[in-house]
Amino acid sequence: MQREKSITVGVWTELWFTQRVGKWGPNTEGGYRNLIYNHIIPGVGRAGLVDLTARRIQSFYKRLVQNGLSARSVWCVHLLLRRCLDEACRDGQIPLNPARLCNVPQTEECRTIPLRLGQLQRYLNAAEKLGALPIMYIGLTSGLRQCELLTLSWADFHVPCRSIRKGKHLLALNDKAAALLADLLPSELSNVFLNSKTGEAYRLHEFYYLHKKILKEARLPWVSFRDLQRQCMEVGI
Repeated sequence: MQREKSITVGVWTELWFTQRVGKWGPNTEGGYRNLIYNHIIPGVGRAGLVDLTARRIQSFYKRLVQNGLSARSVWCVHLLLRRCLDEACRDGQIPLNPARLCNVPQTEECRTIPLRLGQLQRYLNAAEKLGALPIMYIGLTSGLRQCELLTLSWADFHVPCRSIRKGKHLLALNDKAAALLADLLPSELSNVFLNSKTGEAYRLHEFYYLHKKILKEARLPWVSFRDLQRQCMEVGI
């Protein structure tokens, strides 16, 4: 997308959506269309993209709740707005994403639901079936945050020590995690984990939808990746 002067949030989100029409399934496209045209554009569309603040977004979410929108729907609005503004950051339209500074109450779907050991194994089996076992298993057992996991480089992986460097510290890997990393073939890129569809490092929203897809494949209730990581480290899978 080309940079434009005084572009509004409404113009930007509409550009973001129309340039991607046809790339999603009909349900996803219809859902995005509803969130953008019925909520985001009427709510904050007139604001200049560079003038949008976290406080204004927070007030926008509060109005949605007061108008009767469910907590889950407000959360979906937040995720989509954050994704659109992430793209604006990458395009150089804004220096940072104000939506990432907002405190959005989590819905029941987003709260921790402890999984049983058998369910954790189903998650891993589904990840393996989808070709995503290395990134998911290492993410769940290493303690790395998502941004650290997605930007993990081969220089951070120490085979002899079976560890990952995180700043000045080394995170120990279990035998399975070390074996999964050792079996990966280094690419020309520095990143360890690449999205097979794009050939590039995962973006946060791509990783989110991958995790969601694995849960669906395993027929499991929603649990955030961070909460699932805590559970896996506690039980030592």
